Amino acid sequence: MKRAIRMVGFLLCAHALPLMAQTATITVTAEGAVGQAGPAAYPSDARLSTVAVAAKVDPEAYILGAAWLQPALRRDQLRLRAGIEYELGAIRRQALGSENTPLGETAAAFQAWISARPITGRRTGVALDPARLEVTPAEDWPVHEGDTLFYPRRPVDIRVVGAVDKPCRLPHVPLQDARRYLASCPASPAADPDLIYVVQPDGAVFAHNVALWNRDLPRPLAPGAWIYVPFDRHAIAGAADEAFNRDVADFIATQLLSDEGWR
Repeated sequence: MKRAIRMVGFLLCAHALPLMAQTATITVTAEGAVGQAGPAAYPSDARLSTVAVAAKVDPEAYILGAAWLQPALRRDQLRLRAGIEYELGAIRRQALGSENTPLGETAAAFQAWISARPITGRRTGVALDPARLEVTPAEDWPVHEGDTLFYPRRPVDIRVVGAVDKPCRLPHVPLQDARRYLASCPASPAADPDLIYVVQPDGAVFAHNVALWNRDLPRPLAPGAWIYVPFDRHAIAGAADEAFNRDVADFIATQLLSDEGWR
């Protein structure tokens, strides 16, 4: 009799397992310019389109600057920021040793700025237009427990940071070449004279040559873009890795539009 009861119990559990798998849920959050903000439960096989459609993204949301935030990416981004902070400290110490005061002061100021940037977990290079996701299966990635979709409002400015006298917010000018913004946000003597990095609102990063001898074709910025003015690669040699400036640009790409007001 007991054996029969155990067998019945085993069969019931075996039938229940597929049902439990089907009803498993994850929690994903929508924030920003959405009609249904906050965390919500979704099927464990939900995709970006599932969350984007359910969140009722506002027609006025700035899709180009939308961000997919994943807790799984935070550790690597924390390490990236820590490495940048360390190298900026090394740049400062080397500059002080060689009596290069402008480089030392700029490195210290930018180190403080970098240290204050949040670790977002943003995955760059992902289109988050709800309509596009629904008709483009290859771009409709699965979401995971704890993920967030953030849809900002359209900004009206661009930001310039890095080896500059001070960080700047400047009005966005349609079709203006990226380098022309530098006239309103002067580079410091510590800046590389040959190039800048452009970080578009979707997180795409481009090295943009700006010197007379190597100048690239004009590159207009989208509203909400960043310009990172890199440190002179010759002046920081020995203190920072060759990839230092690109690492900084890649970290800036993880930042959110309107991050000061988020949450």
